[in-house]
Amino acid sequence: MKYQLSNCEIKQLSDNIFEATPREGIIVDKNCVEECAELWNYLRDKPFGLLINCRNQYRHSYAGSRDMGNHPLQTKTAILCNNAEQEVEMKTIIEIKKLTENSFNHDFFSDRDKAIKWLSDI
Repeated sequence: MKYQLSNCEIKQLSDNIFEATPREGIIVDKNCVEECAELWNYLRDKPFGLLINCRNQYRHSYAGSRDMGNHPLQTKTAILCNNAEQEVEMKTIIEIKKLTENSFNHDFFSDRDKAIKWLSDI
């Protein structure tokens, strides 16, 4: 199942694993995070894992960085980065979230299959 949002495409990989691919050139801001949260509220009543596929170039606003990954049912996040610049940005966001006590169970991957396997242990 695929879901088209204004900022990304979300694909359901299994009952409790989803893959989000942000659109090329977008800025993930508070509105983007709220749009995704509405989808999770509609789709989920059980915990899920999210694979963020960083294959496209995109950026984050401060509010987007602060609020992403805060959905109460999102228990694990795998970040798939094959681009060093995107990986640095994502690692910076995760470190900021740790400092503000909004961290979540996350890991970085360069191999999609390994990321999905890690997410399957929810």
